[in-house]
Amino acid sequence: MPAPSPEVAAARAKLAAKFDAVRTGGKGTARRTKLTKHASSGADDKQLQAQLKRLGVNSIPGIEEVNMFQEDGTVLHFSAPKVQASVAANTYVITGHGENKRLEELL
Repeated sequence: MPAPSPEVAAARAKLAAKFDAVRTGGKGTARRTKLTKHASSGADDKQLQAQLKRLGVNSIPGIEEVNMFQEDGTVLHFSAPKVQASVAANTYVITGHGENKRLEELL
């Protein structure tokens, strides 16, 4: 078999140098696998729902909007929220898309 051209030899050397950093041992060992980071937002939601179930919250139907008045004069406005309440624990849960508005905008 003839010797490879200088371009091919240079490309092979460059490739070998590139993959030397991903080996955990010497020649012949497996490459290090790339660890992927998993988003855990689904787990947080499950944990929150489990805690709310433990508190014994009940869904309150028929609420069209919720306004929370803040000290600086702005209003946190929820339109068509899902409202859950536990009267025994004095806990109210409001889920949905909230918008910060000025008081003048709501009047």
